Amino acid sequence: MSNLEARAHKHHKRDDAKDIAASQHAWELWKSSDPRDWDKALDERERINKANPKAWKKAMHDIDEQEEAEKKRRPQDQSQVRHDEPKVKHDQSKVKHSELPPLQIEAKNVIIPHPGYAPESKFAPNPPASPAFDRAYNQPKPEFYGLDLGVLRAGVNSNGSLDLGVNIGIAKTDLQVGLENRVDAEFMPIGGPLHARAGAGIGVNRDGFHSEVGAGANFFNVVNGDADFGAKLGRDTGVDGDVRGKVFPVEVQADAGAGIGPDGVDAYTGANVDVLDKAGVRSGAHFSINDQNSSAGAGVGLQAGEDVLDFGPAIYSDGNSTIRPNLHLDSGNVEDRTFYPTGDRIRDRLD
Repeated sequence: MSNLEARAHKHHKRDDAKDIAASQHAWELWKSSDPRDWDKALDERERINKANPKAWKKAMHDIDEQEEAEKKRRPQDQSQVRHDEPKVKHDQSKVKHSELPPLQIEAKNVIIPHPGYAPESKFAPNPPASPAFDRAYNQPKPEFYGLDLGVLRAGVNSNGSLDLGVNIGIAKTDLQVGLENRVDAEFMPIGGPLHARAGAGIGVNRDGFHSEVGAGANFFNVVNGDADFGAKLGRDTGVDGDVRGKVFPVEVQADAGAGIGPDGVDAYTGANVDVLDKAGVRSGAHFSINDQNSSAGAGVGLQAGEDVLDFGPAIYSDGNSTIRPNLHLDSGNVEDRTFYPTGDRIRDRLD
């Protein structure tokens, strides 16, 4: 399940070296031209961020340093390049896609720009960070084969679907029919102070069946709301839902989900109410049974400025062998991840 990392406890035993190596391998898969490798990379990111998010961040930091060092080593003067070296033919669509690779950017808690959301605008909210929204919008874009005139698009894609679209600037609609079926409609897709979206999809891939439905609207980031729901049946079976609403200065978020799969059984729920993001109340609970570290916990918390205070019971197991009950009374910073999930999915993803 994509948001188990929000409930994983930071004191669980981890194999950092192994997880860092696996993270680096996932990055190599992500750079592949095969969409099936992208799926494997996304699965690895989910698994590692669930069990050991710090290892993922460490690996991405190391990759950044390696790539920066490689850039400095490259000859700046083209005359210094050996002419007998083979020339690499780049897939331009892949190069453009990898400019903002979700694998690395999400690990750094940076919001990925989505159609209809403009993070650089103070009048547009951040895109939702719910599991259902992730599955609907944060997937590698399939390769398109056909006619694309900008205003009109018609063809097929690498997901095995007929792919159609119309974009008239202030509004657009997209349709997929085949193994992946989806319809999306947006008003003001370029983002900004006014925006509305609605979408629904159902399909089948190597992991099984999945479906998503969602909608959102925004008015100058003074009044807005989003709701997304997703379900999976197959290798992982479960449901996730997320809602949020804002009427300035109050914002409310809530989410819940449950699932069963190769990693075990998991359930969670959370909610938070914030005023100007400076004062608020939050609460949540989680339950997880797996073959490594099972846990459960519930809590409530208060926020005042940058300070928070959380209270509640929890129980953990190290390797499902040592049981450690605990009664939390945790004070800290607003960016500290809680021992229980809340409605704020962005905060839940922090280390």
